[in-house]
Amino acid sequence: MSAPLTLRADWVLTATGMLRDGAVRLEGGRIVAVGPAAQIGGGVDLGHAVLMPGLVNAHQHGRGISQLLMGYPDATLEGWIAGRRRHGPPDIHAVTRAAAEAMLACGVTATLHANYTYATGDYEGELSAQIAAYRDAGLRATVCVGLQDRGALVYPDADAGAFAAGLPAGARALVGAGAPPYAADWAASRALMDRMQAQACDLVRVAWGPAGPQWVSDDLWSRVAHDAVARGIGVHFHLLESPAQAAAARRLYPEGTLARLRSLGVFAAPTSCAHGVHMTPGDIAIAAAEGLAVTLNPGSNLRLSNGAPPVEALRAAGVTLAVGTDNCALNDDEDLLPELRLAARLGQASVAETLAMATTGGAAAAFLAPDHGVIATGAPADLAAFALDGVAGGLPHDPARVAELVLARARGADCVLTVVAGSVRHAARAQDRARLVHWRDRAAASVAARADAAPATAVAQLQAALSAHYAARAC
Repeated sequence: MSAPLTLRADWVLTATGMLRDGAVRLEGGRIVAVGPAAQIGGGVDLGHAVLMPGLVNAHQHGRGISQLLMGYPDATLEGWIAGRRRHGPPDIHAVTRAAAEAMLACGVTATLHANYTYATGDYEGELSAQIAAYRDAGLRATVCVGLQDRGALVYPDADAGAFAAGLPAGARALVGAGAPPYAADWAASRALMDRMQAQACDLVRVAWGPAGPQWVSDDLWSRVAHDAVARGIGVHFHLLESPAQAAAARRLYPEGTLARLRSLGVFAAPTSCAHGVHMTPGDIAIAAAEGLAVTLNPGSNLRLSNGAPPVEALRAAGVTLAVGTDNCALNDDEDLLPELRLAARLGQASVAETLAMATTGGAAAAFLAPDHGVIATGAPADLAAFALDGVAGGLPHDPARVAELVLARARGADCVLTVVAGSVRHAARAQDRARLVHWRDRAAASVAARADAAPATAVAQLQAALSAHYAARAC
C-alpha cells in the first residue's frame, strides 16, 4: 500500500477544469482530496508544472528496443512480420521492462500490452515474463493473451497452398518449421488464461487478444467472446491495419468485418481494437453503436506503409478513441505525446478530445475502471506532471490555454513526476535515470546476443514473395 502523499503544482488539470496553485492528496492508491493548495496543505512542490491525469499508451507490445536496432527496418506490414523470423528471442523480461521504464519516464501510467510472441515455443513463459516486468516496474498494464488459428502464412488461408508451392526452396523450408504462435488450440488457450489470471495483481490484469479477423476463425471468435463475458474481461484485437488485410477482409466478410464480428457476439464483451486504418463507413457506424474503442497508432501506420487512420470520421461518429505507440512511433521511442498530436491533427480534434484520447479514452481501450483518467476525489491516483518552462518558451502564457500548450508542445522529456496507484515511479532523479539506462542496456545486450533463427537469404526470399503476392491482389 502506498504512503500518503500530497502534491502541489502551479497548475492542476482536474476533472472540472484547470486549477491554479492547486494540490492533490493521495492515500491508499486513490485521490482523497483536490483543491487550492492553501486548503489542501503542504507536500511535494512541483513548482512551475502542470499536474494532470497520467497518460495511457493503449496499444503496444513491450518491445523496449527500437525495431530498427533489433534488425527489423520499416517495410510493408506483412514483410516486416516475416522479417522477425530472422532472429531468436531476446531477454523478454528485460526488453519488456525497458519499455515499461521508458513509458514511465514519459508520463505514461497505464498501458495495454497487445498480443505478441517471440516464437520461443513457450508462450506461457513469455507472458509470465511480461507480466512480471510490468509488475516490477510499477506500471499499470493490461496484458493480452493472444490467439490465432489461421492465416499463419498468408491471408486468406485459401491462398496458402499455391503461395507455398511457388516459394524458393529456402523460403519453403522456413515456413514449414516452427511451433504454433500461441497455445495449440482453444482448450489449451482457455487453460492458459486460467493460469494467467492467477498471476494478475492490483496493477496487472489480463484480457483476451485474438490477433485480428484474418487470423481468427468465426468459431474461435465466438468462443472467445463467450468466455470473456463469463470471466468479465476485455477483448482487444488488431483491425484492418494494412491494405492486404483489407483485401482479405473483403473476401472473408462480404457483409463487412465488424458486421461479422457483431453476428458472432464479440461485442457482448468489452472490446477495443487497434489501427482501424481501413475501416469502412459501415465498420465505423458499428464501432460507434457497439462501444468498440479504437486505439490509433498513426506513426506506426505511416512507417509500415499502411496509410493514415480515418480519425476525423471516427471522431465525427462518436467512437471512443485512444492512442498508442505500437513500439513503432514516428519518433521511434515511447514518448506518447507526439503520437497524440499526430492523431489529433489527423482528426482535427479539440483540446478536450485530444486529452481524452490520452486519458479516459485510453483507459476505456485498456479496460480500466470507469473512474480512471481524471483527477477527482475517489479516482485512482495515476498522475503525471510536466514542467512548463520549455512548453511556455519563456513567454507569458494565457492561463486558460495551459492544457492546450501542454498537449501541443510538451515532450516526454518534460515529465518531472509519474505516480501510479499513489506510488512515485519516476521523478527525474538520478536513480530514475540510472534505472532506465540499466534496463535499456540489459535489453540491448540480450538483443545483441540473439542467435540466428533462420538464414537471411531465406527470410529475404519470403519477404519478396509476400510483397509480390499481396501486390497482385491489391485493388
